[in-house]
Amino acid sequence: MFTITPIVVSSFISMMLFLIVTVIAWRRRNGASGYYFAIMAACQTFWTAMVTLGYAAIPISLKVFFATLDAWGYMSANPFMLFFALSFTGYEHIAQKKWVKAVAAFSAISNILLVTTNSWHGLYWKNFIPQADNVILFEHGPAFAYTVITGYAFTLSVLVISSVGAFRGSNIMKRQARWVVAALLTLIFLNVAYHTNAARMPGVDWSAATSSLFGLILLWALYGDKLLDISPVARNKLINNLSDGMIALDLKNRIIDINRSAAGVLGAAEDALLGRNLEDVFPRFSSELKESPEKEIKFEINIDDQRYYDALLSPLRDEWPKGQIGRLIILRDITELKQKELRLLQLHKAVEQSPVSVVITNVQGNIEYINPHFTKLTGYGFNEVIGKNPRIIQSGNTTPEIYDEMWKTIQSGKVWRGEVWNKKKNGDPYCEVEIIAPVINSDGAIVNYIAIKEDVTAERTSEAELRKAYTKLETQMQEIQGLQDELREQAVRDPLTKLHNRHYLNETLSRELSRAMRERYPISFLMLDIDHFKRVNDTYGHAAGDFVLRDLADHLAEFTRTGDIVCRYGGEEFLVAFPNTKEGDAFLIADRLRASIQESPIYVDHHAISITISAGISEFPTHGQYEALIFETADKALYHAKHTGRNQVILWSKIKPPF
Repeated sequence: MFTITPIVVSSFISMMLFLIVTVIAWRRRNGASGYYFAIMAACQTFWTAMVTLGYAAIPISLKVFFATLDAWGYMSANPFMLFFALSFTGYEHIAQKKWVKAVAAFSAISNILLVTTNSWHGLYWKNFIPQADNVILFEHGPAFAYTVITGYAFTLSVLVISSVGAFRGSNIMKRQARWVVAALLTLIFLNVAYHTNAARMPGVDWSAATSSLFGLILLWALYGDKLLDISPVARNKLINNLSDGMIALDLKNRIIDINRSAAGVLGAAEDALLGRNLEDVFPRFSSELKESPEKEIKFEINIDDQRYYDALLSPLRDEWPKGQIGRLIILRDITELKQKELRLLQLHKAVEQSPVSVVITNVQGNIEYINPHFTKLTGYGFNEVIGKNPRIIQSGNTTPEIYDEMWKTIQSGKVWRGEVWNKKKNGDPYCEVEIIAPVINSDGAIVNYIAIKEDVTAERTSEAELRKAYTKLETQMQEIQGLQDELREQAVRDPLTKLHNRHYLNETLSRELSRAMRERYPISFLMLDIDHFKRVNDTYGHAAGDFVLRDLADHLAEFTRTGDIVCRYGGEEFLVAFPNTKEGDAFLIADRLRASIQESPIYVDHHAISITISAGISEFPTHGQYEALIFETADKALYHAKHTGRNQVILWSKIKPPF
């Protein structure tokens, strides 16, 4: 029934090598390219196993049977080899196209059907001629040419795509791709040797019998260069996900490549922009594009006074052959920086045109800046006071104790307010109300002092106006120092409970849901409120009700993790999002929270207030794949908890329709 020959041993070695490659590939599968490679290797293992059995089998009918099965193996491997090459080199989007999958499936299925049904039509094998050493020569029919053409079409496509990866991308990607190319060339060489009978051994398929070389190369790629273990990200993926816009132009200023960020700047889809002249699409670049192609140009563009970009236009050269092939434009969004600059410019103009004196000194007290009003008031020019101490304008009519107090105050990081008598360059005295504040950097160190000084000599009789100026200046200083933190805090926090508010939830949740869908982990949503909260307000007053809400907020902070989203959803209703948490785990947390609240009376004005909570839990994306639906299911679970006894936690999965 079976016999062992040198060809059988050679094929068996190839099979074992492919089996090892398959096991390693399956363990390292990561992403689409890893799965495609593992399935391709499994098909190759099946192919070489059937080839081994075919060479070992003695009856011709059994040899034909195994030959049919080995054709299934290598014909099935071809599409997966193509999909692997596309995914590995960064063209996974092509592999996902329906027409590509349809063509690959049609080719493989049609080839397999031709081989499998050969006994009916004889179009693939016409005759089987015995040779020496238990070898059978399969005489091919007209359909064999079709399978050869489609097979080589796949192999050559993979070779071209892998060759692209061998000369592009990171160094490790180039090395890995070159091993794949070497393996393919080896397989092609052996297969051509079979079809041309170069070894003068009719019937011996050397591409199968000696494919151990192919397997050895793949094995070395897996171990030597960490193929599938370290899968480099294709550079086109990196570029397309950059926040900076990138536009590649040919020498005729036609767009030959563009990433997603740049397409957003130009206001069109990437595919719609390819091949179009940049000047036609975005005339703002016209003047810069007229410059010499060899010249690097930096400039700034403004889109409707809404968005600002730093642009760099530079020559684009190829590594081989050497020479300029076009130009590259890099766009960096500087809108936030530009807005800050505009605010600083406005502040500078306000200081320059201020009707009061502004003086900035270093930490030693030496003057670094004065505004024009200071010169107008004192008569001292800019160059006369820069680098000097403000003592040059002291009149001697202010007590030393006031200056001592001023220095102690500002050196401690506080704002000093006071009234001093100074003198002008001509010796005339004048009275100033001064506000001096330290300028503190991000490390908390004092780097400058800023003094805002108002001449109140003529207004001494009008104390009311003076107090108004005090208030205005004080308010301005406080706004300058605390505006950013205050606005940020007000935007995302509930003022009563200090928990996040719905505004923060709306901003954060969409990103969290997208991340959960991308990384495929669940998010559990806990919706809860206080049972009979109106009774608390009616019995103990709204102040007590507020205290109860704050106490519940403290419990929520205690029972949740740093990465959980806790917010006051409205009134006595709260919502907690537990990322990467199944509803069962969220239930355990919520029930411990419920028990803790039940067992922890709240003492307000000598009254012990006992409350309970009702809660509902739903899980994303199992119970809803968008915000409104997941909130609705959690709210329905809460509604069920309240209307079936309160003081309990209900899972939506336990009550979902029919309910």
